[in-house]
Amino acid sequence: MSQKDDMRERKAERQQSGETSRDNDATRLISSSLEEKYIKSLDEALEEALRVEAENSTKPKIQKIPFMLQDNDNFKKYLKPRVVSIGPFHAENSNLKVTKWMKLKLAALFIKDSGFDRNELYKTIVEKIADFKGCYTDEATKCNDKNIEDEELAWMFLVDGCALLQYMIICAFETELRDAMLKQLKIKKDHMTFVQQDVFLMDNQLPYELLELLMGLSNKQYTEEELKNSIKKFILDSINTPTDLYEANQKNYPKMWKDKKPLHLLDLLRTTLIQLPDDGKDANHATIPMIKRSPTLKKWNDTLTFKKKHVWHSSFRNIEELKAAGISLKPSETSNMKSISFSGRTLKIPPIIVDDWTESKLLNLAAYEMCPDFQNEFDVSTYIFFMDSLIDRAQDVKELRQSGILHNALGSDEEVAKLFNRISTDLVPNHIYEDVRQKIQSHCDNKWMTWIAQFRARHFHSPWSAFAFSAAIIVVASSIVQTFYTVKGCYN
Repeated sequence: MSQKDDMRERKAERQQSGETSRDNDATRLISSSLEEKYIKSLDEALEEALRVEAENSTKPKIQKIPFMLQDNDNFKKYLKPRVVSIGPFHAENSNLKVTKWMKLKLAALFIKDSGFDRNELYKTIVEKIADFKGCYTDEATKCNDKNIEDEELAWMFLVDGCALLQYMIICAFETELRDAMLKQLKIKKDHMTFVQQDVFLMDNQLPYELLELLMGLSNKQYTEEELKNSIKKFILDSINTPTDLYEANQKNYPKMWKDKKPLHLLDLLRTTLIQLPDDGKDANHATIPMIKRSPTLKKWNDTLTFKKKHVWHSSFRNIEELKAAGISLKPSETSNMKSISFSGRTLKIPPIIVDDWTESKLLNLAAYEMCPDFQNEFDVSTYIFFMDSLIDRAQDVKELRQSGILHNALGSDEEVAKLFNRISTDLVPNHIYEDVRQKIQSHCDNKWMTWIAQFRARHFHSPWSAFAFSAAIIVVASSIVQTFYTVKGCYN
């Protein structure tokens, strides 16, 4: 190879090396740029998520039912309004157009009796429309992908809010007066009955601050205090507990709102069910462990705890098995869903009336707890899960009835069993009752206690059995004594 060729070859190598180096530098630059872009994007997403979680953890927005429950065919009829739409989500439902006149009648009566200036009332709602819209997710204020005008929303809030308050006023009346008013308004009783279910649908809610605004402006027939009392009575009547606990519930009701106000009626119902103060008699009732961490870490800790205890959850026993192990059942002295306790051989459970509306209310309360922006302890979901673990068949329901815990206004015991088995599907329980479960398990693991219980159940299931057994013991004892003295006499 000539010197000239050699120089050309080395030059080409240098050029190639330079190009390769430049390519590598460019690749590194692009890679570095992409990394920075994605890392920045990830940081921004995490920061935004934490900000949104901090803002919404105590104030979830009114939103659609979680898709997990929407897809369950068994639940659909309990998650959609049957008579009236309340708020924007179901406002365009053609099936509810027929009963729109009922809302207008109720709203007109409330405006008349409250002494409102309709124009001033409408203007007041328009002025606060941004606050009311902020109580809903963005999809609530859209119709066919177009934003609903503020004026239209204000009219909707005025009619729905006034109609809802008038409905609860009528519900608070004595039966005769209520029937007379419905007759005067030409509203059928069955429509009013179905409205009760619609009022507690998760996505059929109005902001409580809207109701407060309307109550505060009332200055004629109804005072603000009277209107609040009608809401109170409506909520307490919707709890489904025996009448002997009604007075205690009524007495404790005002104590709940010292720290925070309800967001809407479903939130008010949930708080009433889980935060009625205990009377102190159930000292060992289940409590929620408080974890002083961020909401994210707390949620993570709860998940770990649930996984750790999963074996225990899956092996829990039904009522028949608990009775066989010598455990007796007794109603708690409070309607608080968390007042479940186990002491000695007695399991205490808050009494409940199961009727036609129970499934809808429990499902919507559970759906509310599943909202992604609602940090909570899944209190109602865990109660449903606990009851489902106790109830496998009609006999379990019968035992709960006979012990005064469950009052069946639904139909057969089989129907009640199916109800709890059905609605526990897809629910996420917490470990609120873990203490109770462990105490029950410890009792059941004690073979001696179980044997005694089974012996008593087998031989003392009726007074005659107990009498016969006692008589047999006396006869045997007499025979032994007689034999002893006979033998002793022979020796003497």
